[in-house]
Amino acid sequence: MSNPLEKHHRNDSLKNWAAGIALALPPAALLGALLAVVLPGPWGYTVVYAAVLYPPCLWVGMHIGPTLIARYDGELLTPPAGAEPGLRQATPQGAAEQRVWATLQSWCLAGTGDGRAPFWQPSRLPDMAERLGVAVLVGGDGEGAARLVAAFARQLDRDDELAALSAESRLKGLRLKLAVKWHELWWWRRRHPRQPWDCGYFSEGPAMVVRLAQFRPRRPTLIIANALGGEDLARVLRVLGAAQAHYRHPVRLLVMDVDGRHWHAGAHDLGPVTAIEWG
Repeated sequence: MSNPLEKHHRNDSLKNWAAGIALALPPAALLGALLAVVLPGPWGYTVVYAAVLYPPCLWVGMHIGPTLIARYDGELLTPPAGAEPGLRQATPQGAAEQRVWATLQSWCLAGTGDGRAPFWQPSRLPDMAERLGVAVLVGGDGEGAARLVAAFARQLDRDDELAALSAESRLKGLRLKLAVKWHELWWWRRRHPRQPWDCGYFSEGPAMVVRLAQFRPRRPTLIIANALGGEDLARVLRVLGAAQAHYRHPVRLLVMDVDGRHWHAGAHDLGPVTAIEWG
């Protein structure tokens, strides 16, 4: 493991520990105070009760703390631009776009599992048949394909819905965010059917390949790569392939390859590539 990667994981570990410790203190103190009220003895026993209850509270905190503080990786991914106000909740137009949309949706969701880990094994990665999936979108007129993929990404991450709710009321937008985060905290529950994904365009460059090696998805993730081909594509696939065993959530890489020049079947050895033809 390279030094930057080691440093990144060490910093993440420290942040996760800090979040877990901070999260465990209030419930341990509160439960200790409640026990002091219910059980006979001096109020000084509150500290003793809190100390006894702190380890199990810390065990829970260490597993929901990292989820609570996880954020969208804006260094690696650029989110799709928001739709114009009149185009919110954009949908595919025409038979070709509808077919491509349906294929993208089925490819993203295939092999993702239910997202659950056993209650007594919160560190165990959920079972899923396909942690990493790769697809290439071939054909189209460039602008039309880019527009469709951007609209699909906004629907997958529910960004259009959040924008519409926030336009009505900031409280409605906040309620959606809190509901999503609340559901994500409990590792033994099934993934919500409308779980938002993290979607974004891969920022190319040598530094971003290093960042990609450090990436750990906070939720299901769609990475969109525009015209990524040749050695750059092979390097990205190698990095993703090496890291996928650590992914708690499914990751999908969509290569935008309008004219087919940047793709060839031998670019990787991670398994089958889903070829999505526009025409």
